[in-house]
Amino acid sequence: MKYEIKEATATKKKVEIEVSAEDFNNYYSQTLKKISANAEIPGFRKGKVPENMVEKRVTKEGVLSEAAEIAIRESWAKFLAESKEEAISQPQVEVIKIAKDNPLIFTAEFEILPLIKLPKLDSAKVEKSSVEVTDQEVEDAIKWIQQSRAKYSEKISGAEDGDLVEFTFSCLDIENDPEKKDRIVLGKGHYIEGLEDTLRGMKRDEVRQFETQHPQENDKKIKMSVKVDSVKKVEIPEVNDEWVKSLGFNTVEELKKDIRGGIKKDKEVAEIQRVREEAIKKLIEKTEIEVPETLIKREQDFMLNNIKERCLSELKISFEEYLKQVKKTEEEITEELEKIAKEKVKGFLVLHQIIKNERIEITEEEISQKIEEMLNQYPNKEEIKKTMDEVQVRLYIEDELKREKAFNLLGC
Repeated sequence: MKYEIKEATATKKKVEIEVSAEDFNNYYSQTLKKISANAEIPGFRKGKVPENMVEKRVTKEGVLSEAAEIAIRESWAKFLAESKEEAISQPQVEVIKIAKDNPLIFTAEFEILPLIKLPKLDSAKVEKSSVEVTDQEVEDAIKWIQQSRAKYSEKISGAEDGDLVEFTFSCLDIENDPEKKDRIVLGKGHYIEGLEDTLRGMKRDEVRQFETQHPQENDKKIKMSVKVDSVKKVEIPEVNDEWVKSLGFNTVEELKKDIRGGIKKDKEVAEIQRVREEAIKKLIEKTEIEVPETLIKREQDFMLNNIKERCLSELKISFEEYLKQVKKTEEEITEELEKIAKEKVKGFLVLHQIIKNERIEITEEEISQKIEEMLNQYPNKEEIKKTMDEVQVRLYIEDELKREKAFNLLGC
């Protein structure tokens, strides 16, 4: 196999690849054997038809086309291995010459990671801020734990502030509007205006109607129907040494110390992330980067799919309903994501270039150690070890460790 780069830009290359006549004839023979194995001709058992007879029965062009497809696929993989080109897209192939007993010649156009000229890394230094945890943050965390450990008991009487109310609601002004279920602690505020006032005093299975503000038209009201499914009294546990023992602590102070440490750790992680983002941003501002369209589109699609998934998992609404609420089309959302996607890709390219320039490598021992640390976080680590795709995990860990070393060079 011979190859020659014919055209090159910052983000694209075009290579001409020649498969020798001898090699292409081998591909042709392999293809013919494959067709022969499945051929059914009267007078011969399946798979026992002579190749010369099969060649007469099928079109020569069909055999050439299938042989070329295999040759191109394997030659492309060989080209990438030999040339070390960082292709980020599937090749756009054009066959130049194809004939039996002749070389197969084709061109492949593909996108690549651009070579970036970075400024000195110390020009991207960002000062790290110290983190503090307030008493109020600790108290808020304790309140959240209290709520999560609250006891609930069914009420026969009407709902009052502080009660947990589960309900079903729908809009009467929308034809065939599907019923939706929700639950709130009464008195905490709700996104539907007038809902809490309506729920107060309602009992299980009771139905009421109320008017609320139209989500898209400020001067218009819509009529809603709400049915109470259950009313539960909420009993919040008292914070004392006896209660914290059920959480695995001996005293309230011990719990507070643990919470303070956890909040501090979270804040430190967030601060490191901020510093890293600022450092990369500084490098981007000082660097000319031509971003491959393939990477932008890939990141755009990823971000859009993430929005769609969050609509279902967090907002509990369809993506179509979300578009109605934000008064935008999918095309407008996609267009807005393009700029964000482009900046994210720039960050990836800058980090990739640092890794390349500094020849950052990760040893097998480092990867194994990191995987072991990761598995040690789970009580059923042996089961996870059996089911995980080790090859993919090792590649992921290797990439993460390279990124860590690159950020260390930036002082963050």
